[in-house]
Amino acid sequence: MAQGSHTVIGERTEGLCRIQQTNLLFSLSPSLPLSLSLLPPSPQVWSMDGYYKGRRVLEYRTMNDFTKGQNFVQHLLPHPWAGTGHVVFNGSLYYNKYQSNIVIKYHFRSRSVLVQRSLSGAGYNNTFPYSWGGSSDIDLMADENGLWAVYTTIPNAGNIVISRLEPQSLETLQTWDTGFPKRSAGESFMICGTLYVTNSHLAGAKIYFAYYTNTSTYEYTDIPFHNQYSHISMMDYNPRERVLYTWNNGHQVLYNVTLFQVIKTSGD
Repeated sequence: MAQGSHTVIGERTEGLCRIQQTNLLFSLSPSLPLSLSLLPPSPQVWSMDGYYKGRRVLEYRTMNDFTKGQNFVQHLLPHPWAGTGHVVFNGSLYYNKYQSNIVIKYHFRSRSVLVQRSLSGAGYNNTFPYSWGGSSDIDLMADENGLWAVYTTIPNAGNIVISRLEPQSLETLQTWDTGFPKRSAGESFMICGTLYVTNSHLAGAKIYFAYYTNTSTYEYTDIPFHNQYSHISMMDYNPRERVLYTWNNGHQVLYNVTLFQVIKTSGD
């Protein structure tokens, strides 16, 4: 178990989120206990083991229960998953069905599939994964602005595509072609409508690219990212806790996110 003080600092301006630096909040190995004093306030935690063909989801009451492997409820999904780009949003699990480009919405309370829909043209089964592979073709995310899918297609020449999804029907509401090759990306995450992309999943990775959906513009960045265990296979932002969750070579690593809102005056 490693400890430290790591913060993600950024600014929020008219819907744009600009990260200025990253710092480690804490990291843990699931096989080791973690002091409660290191944990941010958090409700349930969901764990899915492996990146393909799995069906078992463990729901823990708290982060502390997750680190100790206790007080969990098991959910058995009707269809296996692919990749690590799953997200829990408003009581439902959104995940990519194994060997398909179908997105499934599974409701935990009713233990049933509420809807499933094909993500038109999206590559799957390691056609367009992140640089680390792992069937990571389709990455589902949630932020302050809603539910998103990050993927690519053959017509988009393997460049990252962002689609905003309607959470109830999974209908695609709007789509952006970022122009950034997905196989060159280590991982990515959304914060208030901005997609941040790392240039590697290995040691030395940086937050290298940002795409702003509200202006349909992008920029290349050079933000160091502390990749402590040298193999990131999942990144997801929790907008309620403002925490970035990552899975790094068997360790869960959390990054605290602070966004500064810039208030413009008439003279700006």
